[in-house]
Amino acid sequence: MMSSGPLDPTDVTLFSSYPEPIIVPLDFVEKQTKAARDDLGIDESGMYIMSKALEEFMRQIMRESTQNGTFELDYDSLAKYFSNSEFKALEEFFPERVKYGDVMDEMHMNGQSSSS
Repeated sequence: MMSSGPLDPTDVTLFSSYPEPIIVPLDFVEKQTKAARDDLGIDESGMYIMSKALEEFMRQIMRESTQNGTFELDYDSLAKYFSNSEFKALEEFFPERVKYGDVMDEMHMNGQSSSS
């Protein structure tokens, strides 16, 4: 059985099936990358590598945002992780929460009213 770390070339022998477990199904990766795959000519082994890369990306997010499982995974931990990580470009998908009262206070301080 394969380790949960990076793919080791000895894990895949020539003409063998892919090592288990595949956490992210290849058909999911295939559906999500159809347009790019057609343009770039990505074959099944490329799909497998993309699946393993996605799996490792998810593992890194889980490890880092929960501090190796010390804390429960929740939206706020993901938002904090993305705002302070090498994946800062994904921050717009997980913005830090802002309280409604804080937004209203800020609008009031800037002279905006909610009765516009």
